[in-house]
Amino acid sequence: MICGVFPNQDLQESLGFNAYWYDYMTGPTSDVKTGVSGYSYRCDIRSAGKPFGVLKLRYDIGSRVQPNERPALEFDDIPVEFPDTAREVTFEGVEGEGWVWTFDVSIYVAWRYNDNQVLLARLTYWGPEEDLDEQVERFHTILEPALAQIPELASATPTHVT
Repeated sequence: MICGVFPNQDLQESLGFNAYWYDYMTGPTSDVKTGVSGYSYRCDIRSAGKPFGVLKLRYDIGSRVQPNERPALEFDDIPVEFPDTAREVTFEGVEGEGWVWTFDVSIYVAWRYNDNQVLLARLTYWGPEEDLDEQVERFHTILEPALAQIPELASATPTHVT
């Protein structure tokens, strides 16, 4: 089980992502400025070859996400920042709201859970443009069960696995 939520076989068969390295951490976190506390989950997976590079997930307190090297932005501003590609997304069995969009060489999914924790998932994709919509759908399929598991995993015993 990669990063505690992804069966390696599912990554390979559903997405075509051949993982060769991963690192993940879970544990409690807090915002010193606001006094809000919650849990965090970080997952980084590297692919052994094209068309993918990395799969990254960040689950944290607050309402901001940070796509790639861009400045952090508010969850509600995603459709304003990415008007050409952002669209609403849902995940069966996961309460909250979300956005999926593409930018540069990445597919992004942002999800705001009902407890105001936010997850950002990023998959780099260097394949042909005409296959992008299909890859977005496959990414959604892989993420759906993971999004349901991450809050519980993040709140369990703090973990760091490489």
